[in-house]
Amino acid sequence: MNLKNLLLPLVVGFSMTGVEAEAQNTSVAIDVKGLEDGTEMTLTLTGTYRQEEPIQTVELKNGKAVFAFDVEEPRGYRLGVKGSSGETIVLDKGEKAEVSAVAEKRQNNQGKTYVVLNDFTVKGSATHDKFVAQRPNRKLVDAAYEKMYKDNEAFVAKLAAAPGRDSEEYKALVSSPEYEQYARRQDEVAQMSVDMIRAAVEANRDSWLGAFIIVNSHWYLTEDQLPLYEALSAETKQSFYGKIIGKQLVPESMAESMPDFEFTDHVTGKSMRLHEICRQNKYVLIDFWASWCGPCRREIPNFKAQYELYKDKGFQVVSISADQSETDWLKALNEEKLEWPNDRDGEKGICKLYNVQFYPTVYLLDSQARVVASNNSVRGEALRTKLAELF
Repeated sequence: MNLKNLLLPLVVGFSMTGVEAEAQNTSVAIDVKGLEDGTEMTLTLTGTYRQEEPIQTVELKNGKAVFAFDVEEPRGYRLGVKGSSGETIVLDKGEKAEVSAVAEKRQNNQGKTYVVLNDFTVKGSATHDKFVAQRPNRKLVDAAYEKMYKDNEAFVAKLAAAPGRDSEEYKALVSSPEYEQYARRQDEVAQMSVDMIRAAVEANRDSWLGAFIIVNSHWYLTEDQLPLYEALSAETKQSFYGKIIGKQLVPESMAESMPDFEFTDHVTGKSMRLHEICRQNKYVLIDFWASWCGPCRREIPNFKAQYELYKDKGFQVVSISADQSETDWLKALNEEKLEWPNDRDGEKGICKLYNVQFYPTVYLLDSQARVVASNNSVRGEALRTKLAELF
């Protein structure tokens, strides 16, 4: 997952010629309809759970351009218009792929334009063909979700129209038989996706592809995906993507301290360091959260209750917000009224230092800043049980 593990050179801001393409062992020739000359297309390593920079950026001319680079082992990439998410393509050393697509411009809820590549077709890559044949069929899952929402359209509209989660109207809706049926159908479709992923991973447990299917199927990894990792062969766990999954899922060693960091406590305005806070307490809970994260906000009352119980016995909480907007963060702080040290990450890089991929991400550390438990093991009832055991 470290940037030094990348096998590919960074080459930005050019249009490749046929001669240049021949100098590298792998290439992707693209033919995209519906975009203006000069439109920048990017190719970015995927499945690393990092904010990767594009390995190359090329400009379209008459809808065409070529990426050319060196590859030593199979890797997955996202190919798309700069600023848009793009589509997955998998390549191995020496493959000369050809991609065709039709671009469609759309707008998100904030009015920002992005580009979707429809009719995305890849030729010339046996590795990509194998990936497409083995990966879970997302179209079936998407169709199942679409049917579920259509069948429950009227009820979903009622939920959306409710004044808020604390309103009597909303509480009545989530206590109704309609909601029970809707929730059960959601679970069934989700299980359908889980079963497909599990089958695909087990079928490729001895191949790098098994590990890549895991990372390609999840925006982030939690303890729920640990059985998928354990299903991989020992050799596959040592592959490029296997190691990435292992680092995400296998708990940090109790023999090593988590990284130290400095922040400014919003409550007192003082500069503080994590390791110093740990030395002053028996246990410290680090909560990576955000104002827009529903599960994060719902967990805060639980943290408050445990803080009140154990703060005089050597228990401390540190909250680090991932909010980009200081205004949104301050509004949430005013609503939540956190009494313990907290700060907004901003440009400090604390979330990146702790490899935070989803919110909330929670660590319980001992006085030496070593991990005692993390994430689902220190949320809800699990946190109450763990602290009662420790104290």
